[in-house]
Order: sequence, then structure tokens, then C-alpha cells
Amino acid sequence: MGNFGLVFETVLVAVLLYVPWLNKPLTTRPIALQHFAIPSFSFFSMIIVYDECRKLLVRTGMKRDDVTNKIKLTGWFAQNTYY
Repeated sequence: MGNFGLVFETVLVAVLLYVPWLNKPLTTRPIALQHFAIPSFSFFSMIIVYDECRKLLVRTGMKRDDVTNKIKLTGWFAQNTYY
């Protein structure tokens, strides 16, 4: 569910570019598919891979305290990128 924003943004841009009846009121025009797909999907996939790797590193840096049953952030990624 965390990557919903990335998927929604990419689909929204594609709809705004390639739905013919939206082009006139928004004064847009379709661009060649390779000019849209190659840059947008390469960045899209890089961001998803980065985010999933970050989540994995954050999870490996979290330990549960046996006494208080609270989660302690022990790893560098967990301490500096967990929000």
C-alpha cells in the first residue's frame, strides 16, 4: 500500500497524456510512447527497488526488548530513515 502514490502518479500522467478527449481542454498532446515509458518507468522501478531495500534494512535493524516488549531501533537505517 505504501507504493500506491507512485503507481497512481504514473497512471494519472499516462491518462492525462493519452486519453484523446482530455487533450483539448488541458491543451496537451500525446507524446511518443518511448519518450514517456523509458524515463518514467525506469525511475518508477528504481524508486520501488530503493524503497523495498530500505524497508528490509530498517526491519533488520529493529529488535524487540524482552523486558518491556517495546521495539528498539538498533541499526543505522532504522535510526536514521524510520519515520
